[in-house]
Amino acid sequence: MKYKILSIFICALFLCSLCGCGQTTSDRYTIAVIAKSTTSDFWQNVLRGVNAAATEYNISITFDGPASEEDYTAQNAMITAAVARGDDAIVLSAIDYDKSADAVNAAVAAGVAVIMIDSDVNSERTSAFIGTDNYEAGYLAGEAASELLADKHAGEKAKIGLVNYAPYSANGQEREAGFRAYIEKYGGEIVDCINAESNTESAIAGALSLLEAHPEINVIVGFNEWMTLGIGCAIRELGLSDDVIAIGFDSNVVSIGMLETGEMDALMVQNPFAIGYLGVRSAAELLSGKEIEPQIITSTTVITKDNMFDEENQRILFKFR
Repeated sequence: MKYKILSIFICALFLCSLCGCGQTTSDRYTIAVIAKSTTSDFWQNVLRGVNAAATEYNISITFDGPASEEDYTAQNAMITAAVARGDDAIVLSAIDYDKSADAVNAAVAAGVAVIMIDSDVNSERTSAFIGTDNYEAGYLAGEAASELLADKHAGEKAKIGLVNYAPYSANGQEREAGFRAYIEKYGGEIVDCINAESNTESAIAGALSLLEAHPEINVIVGFNEWMTLGIGCAIRELGLSDDVIAIGFDSNVVSIGMLETGEMDALMVQNPFAIGYLGVRSAAELLSGKEIEPQIITSTTVITKDNMFDEENQRILFKFR
């Protein structure tokens, strides 16, 4: 009998070694990716990067975000839920720079590593930030606005309207600060600035009100994908494509079409795939005990009608699946 038990034990050890004991799918690290939302082209491209890294590093991921990019309360609840589930790390783009700090600090205190992507949080306990240099991207937008105005309306002083999103979101404020720094240095007047919710309807309404209240505006800037759609639609509705230079952030099929037909003059296009991929890669490497870079800055490309059909820019604008 004892020999039978011993043979069963040896057999079990052999099978364990074949299966890699402790390396089954259920034992993979789990990373919660919590975005500002999940519906825009920007966040869908972030998800593609997330999935690519998850496959490469054999990581289990969840991808979630509030229905509204203003709903920091729902996002904080998602952070708390990830900790309660026992997730190993969180990759987060914070809706609110200040009001998500407590949830992030609590997650880290519970032993969950937090990697920030796209938009930072007011905490010194996060492990890394991966995303655009938003201040520099705003500065580039100012430069593009100045050059395009000089080409289209030589000699005119810039009279600028700004359409930004939530004033408590770090990346939007950094972009606006960079833009304002360029204008302050090189000239131009910011006539007015409004904030709209991150959806097309709110952005269109905000842009229309801005342009109708200030007919002197000859440059208008939108600081994310939704604001870009808003200013492009407003310019089309008011028939101002020949009169107003429009600068936007991010891209989708509609805004690329507006660039071609003239409602938009330039797009500041980020690299959302890289942001998602590098966020998950950084979390995976941190969990495996490797040192990671505390900051990784991804690219921003200025796309205009003149360069949008360049081969390299076509790859940036169109994500072939």
